[in-house]
Amino acid sequence: MTNKLLRNKGSRSAVLSVMTVAIIVLTLALNFLITYIGMQKTLFVDTSFENLYTLSDMMKEECAFIDKLEGDDKVRITFCADPDTLTKSELTRVVYFMSLQLQKHFDKVEVVTENITYDPTSVSKYKATALKEILPNDVIISYGDRYRVVSTNAFWTKSGDILTSYFGEYKMASLIMSVTSINNPTAYFVADHGTTYYDAENPERKENIETAYLYNMLTERGLSTKLLNLSEVDEIPEDCVLLIINNPTEDFVSDPTQYDRFDYVSDTDKLDKYLVKNHGSIMVAKDYSLSLPEFEEFLYEWGFDLSTSLVKDESSHITNEDGSFTTLVAEYDTDEDSYGYAIYGEFASLKSSPSMVFDNTGYISCSYGDNLGIFEPGTTYVSRAYAPFFFTSSDARAYEKNEYGEYATPITAGRLDVASVVTRIERDGTTGEDKHSYIFCANSPDFFSNDHLGNASYANYEIMSALTENMIRSDEYANIDLGSTSMNSANRGGKVLLDTDILETDTYVNDILITRGLSSAATVWYVVLIMAIPVAVAVFGIVVRIKRKFL
Repeated sequence: MTNKLLRNKGSRSAVLSVMTVAIIVLTLALNFLITYIGMQKTLFVDTSFENLYTLSDMMKEECAFIDKLEGDDKVRITFCADPDTLTKSELTRVVYFMSLQLQKHFDKVEVVTENITYDPTSVSKYKATALKEILPNDVIISYGDRYRVVSTNAFWTKSGDILTSYFGEYKMASLIMSVTSINNPTAYFVADHGTTYYDAENPERKENIETAYLYNMLTERGLSTKLLNLSEVDEIPEDCVLLIINNPTEDFVSDPTQYDRFDYVSDTDKLDKYLVKNHGSIMVAKDYSLSLPEFEEFLYEWGFDLSTSLVKDESSHITNEDGSFTTLVAEYDTDEDSYGYAIYGEFASLKSSPSMVFDNTGYISCSYGDNLGIFEPGTTYVSRAYAPFFFTSSDARAYEKNEYGEYATPITAGRLDVASVVTRIERDGTTGEDKHSYIFCANSPDFFSNDHLGNASYANYEIMSALTENMIRSDEYANIDLGSTSMNSANRGGKVLLDTDILETDTYVNDILITRGLSSAATVWYVVLIMAIPVAVAVFGIVVRIKRKFL
């Protein structure tokens, strides 16, 4: 029977046709299987000289806390391109496979890929503003409501255009620690000194209605809110990531009867300590027409010289029903190197930018002089830098009160700052990382009002939300010996590349990536099988011919 089948031409052709189809189907099935095993199960052999694709034992120890996190939330690592795109570049490939290794080792790590080129809305929730641009080579590390968006370039060190080392383990561990470090980040409203604040426990308060959008903005940023009476505490709580001083009407006067006490700390000293020791952030909205000497002195030392005059801008304003105008439309800082542009550059770059408005406002000057920055007294490495955040057009005028109590006497003209940010930068002597403190100041009692934050026609809400996101970041840092760029790191720079031409060594065999240093174990078997199939077919053909001739 077998001999007849092999000698029958028609039957032999049918058998070979079936075998051909079976081989093609098997090849395709193996292709899909190998892709799944190689990518999803991360079954590969790291043959790189530097062990680029292997988690170090120190990295596993450093990240062991992840599986001890309370709750059901996972640390999610989201890549903004599909796996095929990620594996085509060494810059993204190494970071991607490191993340897959973390997912393999820790139950509470989840790696996700989103092709934002085809579906840009898939990462919308990670945008600080509606116009914030997230790029395909970005990676997003998130935990609950907290997240960081970084470029995969940030995991490498370069010399010009040449990659020199990979410190991705240190960078990734630091990012994960940062998004998981504070369980309940809190914004505190200063509730004494006559401020206007939101009290979540008393929802019927009139002041709550006036500050509802400010409260909403804070909660959308993942912050819980509490009240704080500065005069009743020794220091600002450690869980405070943002302190809000909204329209104080009473000065921060020290108690002279307490000056002889060794442990006496005034309220402004508490603010200083919070900014210096805790690397905190403060937002201030003050009434330009009120004199609060001690509070103003505190702000002056931190870079803000507040005017007592009313600003009007004839060329950029909103006219009231009676024909007067106190609401001005501020100008964006379009300098791409400025602090303001870093926050709202997406708006500033539009041909028709949404308006950022200020109502009933004075102006601010930098108390540091023309240099816009100083070194803190007694230091050579801690600096304070003043940055205009919004300002008027060059046609603006500032007016003082005349004898009738009207703001009608012009005192200055030109571009005037109406909101500013001072950043305190302290270089950590061990890690080499910069730690930041921030104060935002607007010289207007109405800056946080619903009239501005609650009006969707203006950009106030979006921009202040983005500023809040920037100011509340509390970064943590991993063990520098993981590969920090610090001079104090025993493993400075991480995995130093022995071969810097890694970007030009990629090749493809049957659509399977073969790259220097990374060989999927499954891929190797796949290539062997692909090579073995023609040999098997040839051997089969030889056997058939022998049987036909001799059997």
